[in-house]
Amino acid sequence: MRPILSLLTIFGLVGTLHARKPEVPPKPIGNQASFAESFSPVEVTIKATGVGNEPELAEADIPRVAIQFVLFKWADKLVNTEDETRRAQAVLDEIYANPKKFVTWTADHVTSTRRLPDDRYEVTRMIRIHKADLTDFLVKKGVLSSRQDLAKGAGNPMIMVIPDAPKGKSPLTVFDANPLAQQCAGAIESYLTQRQYEVVSPRGQDQIGAQVQMIGSVKNPDEDQTYQIALATGADVYITFAGEVASVAGGRKASLVVKAYETSTARLLGTETGYSQTRSNATDGVMVEEATNDAIDKVLQRVTNYWKTDAERGIQYKVILRYNGNFGADRKQDLSDAVDELIEKEFAEHKVNISTDKTEDIQIWASKDRYSGTSAISRTFRKRLEIPGVKVREVLKNRKLLILEVVEG
Repeated sequence: MRPILSLLTIFGLVGTLHARKPEVPPKPIGNQASFAESFSPVEVTIKATGVGNEPELAEADIPRVAIQFVLFKWADKLVNTEDETRRAQAVLDEIYANPKKFVTWTADHVTSTRRLPDDRYEVTRMIRIHKADLTDFLVKKGVLSSRQDLAKGAGNPMIMVIPDAPKGKSPLTVFDANPLAQQCAGAIESYLTQRQYEVVSPRGQDQIGAQVQMIGSVKNPDEDQTYQIALATGADVYITFAGEVASVAGGRKASLVVKAYETSTARLLGTETGYSQTRSNATDGVMVEEATNDAIDKVLQRVTNYWKTDAERGIQYKVILRYNGNFGADRKQDLSDAVDELIEKEFAEHKVNISTDKTEDIQIWASKDRYSGTSAISRTFRKRLEIPGVKVREVLKNRKLLILEVVEG
């Protein structure tokens, strides 16, 4: 009997060891999720659906599905480029093995439960993901570039926040007339500074009025003054907002539209509408800040994605050349050709936005290794644009804008 007992004992030990063998970290089984709200500057609420052979397993799948959505499937997903996606694959097992470390809240009530045709279960629940912690994890693992790395490549983006205003009207007058506009701008600026973005205030610019007038005289004086102010302040990106607090069934509700633009081109980078909860006794200011938080996080992620791309291309500048002299058609063509040759030689990428007899509006991307800022670019045009009988003079420069004048002399 002893040999038989010994064999049974051995087989039992082997079975126990086999049962204790670590399993491969789980992957999300479900793939249904949607964005619900930006709960705070660092947290997002997701409606996620988990799938499993038992209801408990479906519940366990929910945080993994939510994280998968934030990483790869959200409109403002954290992982965007092919290189980031490739690097992320190497750390997914670690993330999915302990997804609750990135969860800050799970709803008490299940949104829905149902049994699928294949006898599996599907459970939907609201869950909150700490997006900042998830981002920090990806930075530490080398999946995403840190803000410091981006700053080395293209500098930290300067962002200006200003209320939307009709074309031709100064948005600064909106600040003077509307205290809620001041509060909303303050809420957005606070959100940005918490994320360590650099914020430039248009009111902090002593000669903002003169600069706006100068830009308007070079371009169209009726052009959007918000854009002109952003150029004058040297902002890389400007964010506008417009909203209202209205009476609705059950109380009052705030809505706010937030838009982000690339300053050099006025290209729209992202737009979102945020809403407050319907409240009966909250102040307008509280509801406006709530609507701001709902909108700004989604827009800000698109700004970050834009900045990653721009860092690879070089720092973006707008160069405006004004031709001030009695240049005939042939002479003007020679000048334009010389400018084109200089730009093609010095800058890997450029685009001509406007070209007339009097003005050329050019967008360039300059390597930070070669050009430290607009002063270096100005010297390049003034020293290397070699045309007999012509001088190049600097009229205005800031962080993103350079206005030069081409004169006879």
